[in-house]
Amino acid sequence: MKSILLGVSLLVAAAAAQDAHAQQRENVRFAGWRRYAQVTTGDLVVPAGTTTSGSVMVIRGNLDVYGNVDGAATAIFGDVIVHETGRVRGGAVALMGHVRNEGGSILGVIKDVGTTYSRATVSFGGRPRTTLGSLVAAFLWLVVLLLVGTFVLFYARDYFKRAVEIVTNETGRSLLTGVLGGLASLPALIAIIVGLAITIVGIFFIPIGVAAFLIAVSGIAILGFLAVAQVAGIAIAGKREAETPAGQELQFLYTGILAFSALWIVAAAFTWFPILGAILRMFAFSVTLVAVATGFGAVILSWWRTRAKKNAVAV
Repeated sequence: MKSILLGVSLLVAAAAAQDAHAQQRENVRFAGWRRYAQVTTGDLVVPAGTTTSGSVMVIRGNLDVYGNVDGAATAIFGDVIVHETGRVRGGAVALMGHVRNEGGSILGVIKDVGTTYSRATVSFGGRPRTTLGSLVAAFLWLVVLLLVGTFVLFYARDYFKRAVEIVTNETGRSLLTGVLGGLASLPALIAIIVGLAITIVGIFFIPIGVAAFLIAVSGIAILGFLAVAQVAGIAIAGKREAETPAGQELQFLYTGILAFSALWIVAAAFTWFPILGAILRMFAFSVTLVAVATGFGAVILSWWRTRAKKNAVAV
């Protein structure tokens, strides 16, 4: 009798242990799902002006986000579409689908996984390029260049005129010098950092030295670009009568700046057409890069020759 009771007790204990183990496995299996505030099949829309209390997942459907998802947005066998008013505070993941950001904001990782592709990027709230945003940026740069050009023409006139003369008479040499100077900028920056790091006191001046170097290089590039814009303005507008020489130079400078900015404005206007917009942006970038390199070299040549003349006079 005791042996029978012992056997029954063992069977009951084994069944209880097995049931506890099965329940534990079930809890582990569903633990990953608990962080999702909503899991559904088919299409799901998060309306504008609403906020979910956690992550959202859809299975065999698309997840359209117009409101706020306070977590991750996941779609299995479907797409995650974040519209202009939408905001995803976590990552956006599409298994056997695509993540499409149509003007919204995604703060985490964007990941697409399919049978033949896999893409992962980090967004950090970035928004895709829009036509209006591109046009605003292009016009802002135009205003900045006009203001900086006016300042340079009246307060750095001598440096500017020398650079314009070199661009006009030695365009090829200026371009070659600018390319070589641009390539030498990085080794020069590294040399400055190493030179300052030799001494203990110099280490504390590394940020100041790097900032000063970058400001100097940027200033040379802007001055050179404005010189090229001045030459382009003369070529476009031709010699015209003006009330004052300064007014005529300002007219040429504005004409050149408008000519270069027009390339970017046209490219921005076709942002809605991705292929054509990308081609126009690449063309505008290439033309601007050549102009900056040419002007950069002209400023370097101007400085070098002025320095050589001063040394010759001093001797």
